[in-house]
Amino acid sequence: MKYLNNWNQINEADKSSKEGSKRSERLLTQAQKVSVDSQEVKEKSGPMPAMVFTDVVGSSKMWSDDPITMATQLERHHKLVESIAEKNKGWIVKTIGDAFMVYFESSKDSLFNAVNFAKQVILGENAYNLRVGVCQGHMDEKIYRIQKVDLKDFFGNAVNTASRMESKVSEVGGTIAFCSTEPIENKLGKIKTLGAITEVDLSKYDLRGAKVEKAYKVKVK
Repeated sequence: MKYLNNWNQINEADKSSKEGSKRSERLLTQAQKVSVDSQEVKEKSGPMPAMVFTDVVGSSKMWSDDPITMATQLERHHKLVESIAEKNKGWIVKTIGDAFMVYFESSKDSLFNAVNFAKQVILGENAYNLRVGVCQGHMDEKIYRIQKVDLKDFFGNAVNTASRMESKVSEVGGTIAFCSTEPIENKLGKIKTLGAITEVDLSKYDLRGAKVEKAYKVKVK
């Protein structure tokens, strides 16, 4: 994670005033502001990638109450996320402190890999309560040249929806919210091996413009 430390240094100045869901949604800001060619993007066929957003609940208070312990715990959390992402064929796009955005390459198992990653992070993290959201679907990619470094970013409805699954739908205490912009029913059987699945009543949530027909939660602890 070559760029994690740089993100960590800028995180704390903003954290005290913007708690919880707002933090993970800031990860999308840069991509959403980029001017994209007016030419319509053609949807790819075949397997789609998946995106995961994670966030630590109540981290601003933790920083205020005990910054030394929080810094030590966060270092362990970074190592945990990095290790589990690699094992599940994912890579970290970026992070703002304790909020992670993790991409899983296109494959028939990308959604399963993403949810399995989320489960392992939740089970492996003893210091924090986490919110986790996952969405599989088409994503636009763009490489940004920032301070002489090339960074790849992703944007589009699937990315926005993954963020909303985390910030609006997921529950603290080991429940992952997940969905796909393509038919998902044939994937649920394998995901059920990770925990009990329930369908989400999306009418109860404001996804702030993100669109998905069905979403689910899987209980992992």
